[in-house]
Amino acid sequence: MKLNKTIILVPLLIILVVSLSGCITDDLFKQGETFEKNGITFQYPDTWQEVNSVAEGSVGAVALKNNSEVSTVIQQVPSEYGTEVQQAFNTNKVNLVKSPNYINVQETPSTLNGKDVIIHRYLVNEDDGSQKERVATWIKMDDNKLYVLLFSTPVDSYEVQRSSYDLIAGTFALKGQTNNNNANTNSASTNTANSDSSIIGMIQNQVDKFFSN
Repeated sequence: MKLNKTIILVPLLIILVVSLSGCITDDLFKQGETFEKNGITFQYPDTWQEVNSVAEGSVGAVALKNNSEVSTVIQQVPSEYGTEVQQAFNTNKVNLVKSPNYINVQETPSTLNGKDVIIHRYLVNEDDGSQKERVATWIKMDDNKLYVLLFSTPVDSYEVQRSSYDLIAGTFALKGQTNNNNANTNSASTNTANSDSSIIGMIQNQVDKFFSN
């Protein structure tokens, strides 16, 4: 069956939300393919591919090659949501809770590559009776724009695929900039042990608590 490379998502007002989705593993430092368009860059596993997204504000999207229901979409938050992460997150949540299919799991502040983020994990009950798991990272970058990294997967694929999202979120940066997790894999262990701004050093404890609930 030919893979449809176009992902159609519910508009941002309904589901603008993804994030650091899982326990940090060595997969975070494995080099995969590189996305570099629309002013942003990140790495993704070679089992994924670039896809099209019609989501509002979308600046990048990748999906599992053999299952486009497993995807990560990066969206730029509309200015009317506000200029700060907490404000924009609160605005979006007001829209989310209006849906009877939305089930909140957990939301928590954290830090990613030295920047404050809000992590939001929730479930969505689909009309066909299936359930999707979503994790969103809300982050403000050095261009003073807000972004959301939205990971979406069927519930039964979540445990297998969440390390792929760790790679994407951990290497997300503005084009022309780097972060600690874009460093080569030979120095990854050293950076993890010694850098206060590494993902593992700064949020390992919060991530463990986040996914233990």
